[in-house]
Amino acid sequence: MPDTSPMRPPEGLASPVRTDITPWMIYLMYTKVTLVGFGGTMFWIRRSLVDDLKWLTEAEFAEYFALGQLIPGGANLFNMALLVGHRFAGVPGAIAAGCGFISVPFFVMVAAAMLYVHFGAQPLVNQALSGMFAVVVGMMLANAWKMAGSIARRWRPWVFCLLTFVGVGALRFPLVWMMLALVPPAVALAWRDIAASRRANAMEDAAK
Repeated sequence: MPDTSPMRPPEGLASPVRTDITPWMIYLMYTKVTLVGFGGTMFWIRRSLVDDLKWLTEAEFAEYFALGQLIPGGANLFNMALLVGHRFAGVPGAIAAGCGFISVPFFVMVAAAMLYVHFGAQPLVNQALSGMFAVVVGMMLANAWKMAGSIARRWRPWVFCLLTFVGVGALRFPLVWMMLALVPPAVALAWRDIAASRRANAMEDAAK
């Protein structure tokens, strides 16, 4: 039988997995944030998971967001929703998160698209959308600032960010090439740090 137990948190995250979160709670949370998060869903997801419900810490949210980015496909927040749902309620939680992310909001977006087709040429609508764009940019900057505060200050991530920017932004290399070139050394360095941390903890335990 397939393993349907909740996902354990990533290595290095000490927060225990809560067992009181049901698939229905996960479904309602993602339905709510996708309904209110016009153009800025990530801001509302982080606010709900970290600030309001306190299901995740800032560091845990950053970890799951990074994992969602690494999984193939363009729906990065959807990937993250599946990971978060599986962590708290196993496979039913992942299904609930996915359904909450796309079920009701799908019909809302279809209705919004139909309204835009009929009224999108109105000057007032264009002005409103321009104002909403500025708000979305501000929310994304606020999210990035809060997430950056939870990440340890190390020089190596900045080096990889700089190399990626130079390769993709300046030299116009395909992103897949840059990932194939940079992911192996990044993973190797991370494994080395984890192994060193475990050895240090083992030595401390032995000394006690």
